[in-house]
Amino acid sequence: MAQIRPLDPIRCSFAAASACALAFAGAIGPAHAQSNPDRGVFVTQIGDGNEATVTQQNSDSLACIVQDGNSNEATLAQKGQAPQVARIAQNGDSNRAAAEQDGVGSSDLGLAQEGDDNSAVVLQRQNDPGTQSLAAILQRGNGNVVVLTQDGSDNQANLTQIGDGNTMTASQLDSGNRLAWTQSGDGLADLQITQTGGATLQVTQSNTGAQFAPPPNPGG
Repeated sequence: MAQIRPLDPIRCSFAAASACALAFAGAIGPAHAQSNPDRGVFVTQIGDGNEATVTQQNSDSLACIVQDGNSNEATLAQKGQAPQVARIAQNGDSNRAAAEQDGVGSSDLGLAQEGDDNSAVVLQRQNDPGTQSLAAILQRGNGNVVVLTQDGSDNQANLTQIGDGNTMTASQLDSGNRLAWTQSGDGLADLQITQTGGATLQVTQSNTGAQFAPPPNPGG
């Protein structure tokens, strides 16, 4: 078994991981997993009762997990034939993050939970070796839940929750889906969005109501 080389802790600090998710959420663009020379697993945990489990099937994958708080749990499984990239940061207490990356193509995930009692369940399966699926999940308040499933190819997602007690569910199937969903406030509902192939959607919710922004060029 090849020896795992430790990664640069500067790159994998909480600030770096959180900034990655924030930048990812602001403007998702092509990530270059195959051009990154850093491979392996880097985990740093500051606090009590934190647990991190990482499983890598492809030796060319990268995982960076930072947990700065108490009683946080992070579980990551990187499977498939292609290299996968994931950055997970949890800065509060009793957060739960579970993610799986699989498929013949690569995927890139940035996830940051900064409050308490947040939960994120993420599955990304990339079915085309020539494209890449991307996702960014940021939860800043307390008691938020995100469930994201991307099963196809060339899918992207921006999911951001700022507030308490919000829930999200988004499934993107087949190929070429784009989703940007921002919730700001408390106790906002789960819209249970599913996209199947080539769809584009942007949703913004606040405590004053929901605002739906159509694609800039629906016919494009």
